[in-house]
Amino acid sequence: MSWKALPLTGDPYANTEEAEMDGVSVSVVDAYVNELGHTVKRPGLNEWNDLGTSARLDGLYWWDEQGVVLSVSNGRVFKHTDFTGTATELLGTTLNVGNRVTFASGITNAVMANGGRMVHTDLSTLTQMADGDAPTAVSHVTTLDNYVLANTINSRAVNFSNVLSLTAWDSPDTFQKSGKPDDLVALNEGWSELILSGKGSTEVWYNDGVTPFVRRSNGLIDRGCGAAYTVTRVGNDWIWLDDKRRFVKLDQRSPTHISFPYHKLITSFSSVDDAISDNMEVAGFPLYVTSFPSARRTLAYNYQKEGWAEWGYWNTENATYEAFRGSCYCYAKAWNLHLVGDRENGKIYTMSRSHYSDNGNPIRTLRRTGFISHGTSGLKTSNEIAFTFKRGQGNSAVSEPVCTLRWRNHGGAWSNERRMSLGAVGDHYVTARTHRLGEYRRRQYEICHTDASDFVLVDAQEDVEGA
Repeated sequence: MSWKALPLTGDPYANTEEAEMDGVSVSVVDAYVNELGHTVKRPGLNEWNDLGTSARLDGLYWWDEQGVVLSVSNGRVFKHTDFTGTATELLGTTLNVGNRVTFASGITNAVMANGGRMVHTDLSTLTQMADGDAPTAVSHVTTLDNYVLANTINSRAVNFSNVLSLTAWDSPDTFQKSGKPDDLVALNEGWSELILSGKGSTEVWYNDGVTPFVRRSNGLIDRGCGAAYTVTRVGNDWIWLDDKRRFVKLDQRSPTHISFPYHKLITSFSSVDDAISDNMEVAGFPLYVTSFPSARRTLAYNYQKEGWAEWGYWNTENATYEAFRGSCYCYAKAWNLHLVGDRENGKIYTMSRSHYSDNGNPIRTLRRTGFISHGTSGLKTSNEIAFTFKRGQGNSAVSEPVCTLRWRNHGGAWSNERRMSLGAVGDHYVTARTHRLGEYRRRQYEICHTDASDFVLVDAQEDVEGA
């Protein structure tokens, strides 16, 4: 008897062909890897509100000063004033349709932009920014030291409002990204600094109390932005998709490439400039989640663990993964709700580890190894595999959930599936075993879970002869 570890723990690596990979996992889908290396089913979605627009959610925002959520779909803006999700439409002007919305807020007013004139609200009406000195083609707004700042599309210019006024602007109150002659594509604030993201470079500015806005002496970074809505604060750093299709983390003004395990996949996409990212801190894990609408794929980066996985939506009709349902996210902290806006149907969901489906649609959690040799090309016999799971996960929806195992040798056809019980309620024996798995020289394993229950894969060991 010789027990060997199977590479079904730790972070996946998808940057080479599966046939070339031996002692690592090549795929983790609809899960994340926690700090112990365990594979944990991703949070599910449950309907919170249907706005009735049958269109994509273009924005969600927790307005802390007012304790309300603002949502935007099909150019229409709604306010949600309680944790049940009750929606009231704000009437007046409208926003563009189909563009991601950025928000900035003070105590009594909030400003929104998504490609045209800015719109502001006091929670009673929606009003287009009337000041003739305000920019008129704005994709990004933010606040710093009681100023509202807004970019002008296809330029290097940033305008700022009068201090303590979100709706009053003066034409001289502007500055320009100046380090390199590339247009500004995104504008964000964090840690009392502005990050100005250009097509070919990035700059960090601050309020010096006089000018008022100047670039820091070490604030020119030779790294551009390839997708304007991926620039996101995560932990103590900025993360974004750069102009070479690499996700980078900015730590102390030094950009580091963090997406190498999935770089090959990202470079295969026909387009990436429509990518959108959100920082979803759920169940204690800060997850930087990026959807690529054109490619219909979603990647999730566990910042705490510094590992990647793929998220999706399982299309039961054609048995394929699509992109994750989310198109935007916010955390309504007074209600402790993580809210996700749907990418096409006007619905807002709560997201939680206690939701085990996507509003009734199965979450298909999958983990796949490379082609395992256990260090020898000789013929081997698999007597048994012992899996360690979180068990006893039966519930009112499914009394005894299961997962399935299948395998293939040398890149051939997949075997039939074997089912393994995850235990009824009260069954906490953590190990599940399967026997007599035949012979192979190199073999790939895949484990899958679709039931409406929790799923945590801890470890897998194979009793193999000949290795």
